Amino acid sequence: MQLNSFAQSHRGVIRSKNEDALLALPDQGVWVVADGMGAHSGGEYASAQVIEVVKQQLLKRPHNTPLYLTLVSAFEDANRQVFDYSQLYMQGKTMGSTAVALVLDGPDFYFIWVGDSRGYLFRNNQLEQQTRDHSRINLLLDTGVITSAQAASHPLQHEVVRALGVKRQVQVEVMHGKRHKQDIFLLCSDGLTDKLSDFEIEVSLNATNIHSAGKALMHSALSHGAGDNVTCILVKQGE
Repeated sequence: MQLNSFAQSHRGVIRSKNEDALLALPDQGVWVVADGMGAHSGGEYASAQVIEVVKQQLLKRPHNTPLYLTLVSAFEDANRQVFDYSQLYMQGKTMGSTAVALVLDGPDFYFIWVGDSRGYLFRNNQLEQQTRDHSRINLLLDTGVITSAQAASHPLQHEVVRALGVKRQVQVEVMHGKRHKQDIFLLCSDGLTDKLSDFEIEVSLNATNIHSAGKALMHSALSHGAGDNVTCILVKQGE
């Protein structure tokens, strides 16, 4: 099936540097968004390292290894490398990166993620989040400490409980589904979803082509005063 894609990252309207990173390899069916965090350029290093490790792992991937497992292994390897770097060169200060990957492999799609960078599927004019944030808020929701209404304005709204490079080991999450004609996949950092509602994203995704949709999403987030870096990848399934 033919694929069309859009990928763009912007430092936002306040930040002086961009600690997001992205990778778009449509010929291999792989796309990645990484959102770095940490002082003294630690976040910039972490997100760039995630992308570099993914590229390295894809180059040496055995042909009999499922593609999505290569991404899982790459995230685990990046976690170790970023953690070791922080111990050696950052005096153990916390640094890391959230990350989400999309893998298209034959009739299947996979989202692989750690943290709160998100993956969405737009199908039949409906947007559905495929990933679930590894966040403090979701832990509080799961244990019944807070309600959904309280979550929207909770002071811990942006605290993640899982990221690459923060601890020596990390649990990488995977979801799997079947591809349909005209599917649109969205990967993004929280700089986009902090500023746009699901409805606003859906409106942009109804644009005439994937490039226009991507530009509309980026423009909307930035015009809403994006205080964080903003990264967006769109992949559209053709006939």
